[in-house]
Amino acid sequence: MDAIDSKKIDSKFKFQIAREEGGEGILKCFACGACTARCPEQKVKEDWNPRVIIRKALFGLKDEVLSSEFIWICSDHYRCLEKCPQEVNIKGIMNAVRNERLFEEQMEDVSGIKAKKHLDLEFKYKIVDCESGKDIYNCFSCGTCTAGCPERDLDPKYSPRKVIKNVLLGMKGNVFSNDFVEICSTHYRCITQCPQDVEIPKLMSAIRKIAIKEGYTKR
Repeated sequence: MDAIDSKKIDSKFKFQIAREEGGEGILKCFACGACTARCPEQKVKEDWNPRVIIRKALFGLKDEVLSSEFIWICSDHYRCLEKCPQEVNIKGIMNAVRNERLFEEQMEDVSGIKAKKHLDLEFKYKIVDCESGKDIYNCFSCGTCTAGCPERDLDPKYSPRKVIKNVLLGMKGNVFSNDFVEICSTHYRCITQCPQDVEIPKLMSAIRKIAIKEGYTKR
């Protein structure tokens, strides 16, 4: 483990999270790891570790926490809450952390400084303006599309749910650079299983069109 740079520590960060609705439980965590042991997301990628995120937040490693991919991936299965001896709501904490990051992004934009993370809060509206992207607001991130996606059998990182969540959160760079946008095929298994009838292939098509229109190319 790399040494912690004391200059990068924000000792007030954990209290900022605790003040957010759903984030108050962070101060009760004693890092037993029960949440991580039950987390289905970590089976996809080892770096997606709720215990590590909470520990970093408690240590004041604000930049590392706010730049973590896991805070956007954390879903509503609540398996962690069922096993946590302190009844810490991990999902609530991740929501609080996301709110903190979005707040900082907006503050940077208002001040005239270019946002470090390059969030584009208008991105989802561009998708909706496309006829093939109008269904995106129907998605509530249940993950059924990802569970039934045959592309995921090729690589566990392929996740239509992740792409949609990133669109809604304004993470345009992450969306355009996600290989799944190009890989998504027209098997339509996701549509037959989606409780909201969201047409994933059409959404990916809308994203590709916007990427081309904006001149995006992978480097």
